[in-house]
Amino acid sequence: MLRPPHLKLIARHSVRHGLRGGAGLIAVLATLLIGLLLTSIVISPLDAVEQQLNRHSELDAQEVAAYREQAGREVIKIAKGTTEWAMGVSDEQIDYLLGDKPAMISALLILLMLVVPLCACLGAFNQTSGDIGSKGLRYLLIRTERQNIFIGRFIGTAIFTAFVFLVLFLILALYIGLKVHVHPTGDMLLWLAGGYVRIVLFSLPYVALCAWVSGSIDSPFGALVLAMLFAYLWPLFVFIGTRQNEGFHYLQYATPWGYKWWLFSESPGMVAGGVAVMLAFTAALVVLGNYRFAKRDL
Repeated sequence: MLRPPHLKLIARHSVRHGLRGGAGLIAVLATLLIGLLLTSIVISPLDAVEQQLNRHSELDAQEVAAYREQAGREVIKIAKGTTEWAMGVSDEQIDYLLGDKPAMISALLILLMLVVPLCACLGAFNQTSGDIGSKGLRYLLIRTERQNIFIGRFIGTAIFTAFVFLVLFLILALYIGLKVHVHPTGDMLLWLAGGYVRIVLFSLPYVALCAWVSGSIDSPFGALVLAMLFAYLWPLFVFIGTRQNEGFHYLQYATPWGYKWWLFSESPGMVAGGVAVMLAFTAALVVLGNYRFAKRDL
């Protein structure tokens, strides 16, 4: 029986443990480091121009504007190359992301999407496996049911993951609002907020995957390795196979990875479909994980 008070208590404890535990701190630092490194790839031309302008303080306003316009063109060029390389989608969707939306933010969000499974797994791999190995869950079982433990920790871990991404996006929003003037600031921050929602949605199936794996074995490191293999090995297999036979392309839809660009589609119906798929994968993995957790020896 699911008991909401128990779920709330377990989820709250899971969030607090994630924020204070060593693995949680590593997940926060790794996510921030990866996110900021990817950001530097996109906006490095702007930083180079600002450094050049600081060295040539004698330039008039027109020359400064010309330098910054040139940097803006370079950023858009990088954004276009990044989008075409990473996505492999239709020209209409690329035009939507680079024309209708701020191109620099689109490129940044696309790069971040590629590492979302990594960041999610780093923060979610040890939901129950450590306590299974130490037999610590036996004390909780006296007070509540197994499904409350499993689902409560999944909810807490999902909240923790969303919080980590929120910290990253707040830092990006502050930097972009103060330093970047390639696009209107309001448009950039609005699209960045929309990207945050999409990234959190894309992370949910991988948090659920970690819940399933973590509830199946009693080794946190083993859970991390298996979750990472499940997250990236299949996309890598499909990528290699597609280079030999285009038919392999359809195998990507067996995992959430194949639907990630639906969330950035120009079609609202496609975006809604992407949201539904992410939630469906999350629900299916939680059900499978809960079933496995209910049957295993604790």
